[in-house]
Amino acid sequence: IVCASINYLSRRGHLMAKRPIQKLGERELDIMQVLWQNGTASVGEVHQSLLKKRGDIAYTTVQTMLNRLQVKGLVKCDVSDRAHRYQPVLKEPVVINGAIKTLAERFFSGSIEALATRLVEKDLTVEQLDRIQKLLDAHRRKASNK
Repeated sequence: IVCASINYLSRRGHLMAKRPIQKLGERELDIMQVLWQNGTASVGEVHQSLLKKRGDIAYTTVQTMLNRLQVKGLVKCDVSDRAHRYQPVLKEPVVINGAIKTLAERFFSGSIEALATRLVEKDLTVEQLDRIQKLLDAHRRKASNK
C-alpha cells in the first residue's frame, strides 16, 4: 500500500494545499503502472497488460477499479471515443517518493540515510556501485552549486 499527496484545485480553479490521497492498493498500483507506462489506455488495454503481468483478473474488475481511481481524482477519463481512455493524474514520482518515505518511517525511524545505507550494504555488483557513486557525485556537485 502506497501513500502520497497531491495539490488540488478549488471549484474556482485556485491551487489549494496538498491533501492526502487514499492509499493505493496492490491492484490499483498495478493499474497506475500500466497508465504511467502507456500514457493513456482503455479498459481493455489495461486488462490485457495486467493479464500478462499478474494472471487472472476480470475485465469488469479493471473497469471498476479505473472508475474508483477516477472518483479519487487519480486518473481522468476521455469519453470522446467509444472506448474510454484513462490517463494518470497522479504522477509516478509522487507515488515513489511516498513509498520511500513510508518505508523509511516504518523500518528506519524515518531516516532516509539509514534506508540508503541498508540498500548499499546489499550484495551489489561493482557496476551497480559505480552507477550509485556517479549519482552521488553528481548530486554532491549540484548541492554545492546552490
